[in-house]
This record gives sequence, C-alpha cells and structure tokens, in this order.
Amino acid sequence: MSARSIARGAAVAGAGVLATAALTAVVIAPTAQSETLPAGTAVAKVSTPVSPSAPGITAADRTAAAERASRAASARQAIAARQARFVSFTLHSEQTKDMRGVEKSLYRGTFYNAQSEEKRLCIVKRESEGFYDVVNPTGSYFGAYQVSKALAEGATYMMVKEHKALMGEQAAKKVLATLRSKPMNTWPRYWQDAAFHTVINWERPLSGASHWAGGRWHC
Repeated sequence: MSARSIARGAAVAGAGVLATAALTAVVIAPTAQSETLPAGTAVAKVSTPVSPSAPGITAADRTAAAERASRAASARQAIAARQARFVSFTLHSEQTKDMRGVEKSLYRGTFYNAQSEEKRLCIVKRESEGFYDVVNPTGSYFGAYQVSKALAEGATYMMVKEHKALMGEQAAKKVLATLRSKPMNTWPRYWQDAAFHTVINWERPLSGASHWAGGRWHC
C-alpha cells in the first residue's frame, strides 16, 4: 500500500473516532437541559448529589435553627402557662372568691393608680361596706360598687383589650362574655375591682368619677 493511501485511511479513521466521541458526549449529557444544544456540542455529564438540606446549609446552621425554634416554642409555652395562671387567679383563687371585706384592689393593671385606689376604698365602704354580692333594695344597682346593669355591661367591653394580653384573646372574650350575661354582684372580686378602676380612669385619671358622685358621704 502506498504512503498516500495509508495517510488517507488514518484521516478517515481519526474522523470516525471524533464523530463517535461527539455522539457519545451528547447521548450521556443530562436529558433535563432547558436549552437546545448546537449540533455537535459535547456536554460533560454532571452528577448532582442528593441532600435533604438546602445548598450551603451547614450542620452548625441546622443546629442554630433548631435551637431558635426550641426557644420560640418554650417562650410560647411560658406565655400560655402565665395566661392560664392569670385566668385561674381571676376566677378561682381564694382572694377573688372572697366576697366580704374592704380590702386592697385585686386588680393592678393598666387603669390602676394610687389616686383612684384611695377613692375606691372610700366608695366601696360607702356603697356596700365591702359586700361584693349585694343588690340595692330596688334591684337596680349591684355589687361592691353599686353599678347599674348598663354600666356593668359597658365595663366588660372596656376591659377586653387589656385582658386579651393578660389571659389570651379567646379566654378574655369568653370570660367577659360570661360576666356580661350575669349581674355584677355575682362577679368575682377581681373583676368588680377591675371594672371600677377601668371605668373611673377610662379617659384620664378619675374621668369617670361622676358615676359615684352621690351617696351617704362624699369620697
């Protein structure tokens, strides 16, 4: 065979090898490509590791995230426990169920202040002598502060916002709706004290004092 024939055969063989390599590269390339490749383009096969974690998230990151979630859950549990204790105190404690005696206010919330507390002690002695379950002879005024049905009902709405934070939204709505359906002389001591301070200080200190302007003596 001549040298020229051998050269031509080698060239043809080389071209066949290149064509085979190109075809193989295209066949093994990922099938999920979003773009159409130009004819004859060789694409290297890419192996993507499967991991349950997002790219770039380290073990330390996952640990920190778990700790944050745990702290948040603990905080929610602590709030729920505190709110439950508060509900129990206002409805079921010995102090709130004591319906006799002129005592310090069980309510010490947003509308409490020393000035209205001093006036409250005078009013509760004048109006009921510390009997939280009394009703006046005409059946028109109820409880330690001798409050009308209309004023008692209004007080339950006035107390909603503050007590949502203290006992949780659903508990506050439920408790105050229950109180609204009953005469004030049946309310626990805490709630009668809370209603007094809220009404008398609603707009500003002692702004509601006119509700208790009359009586056997001035307070």
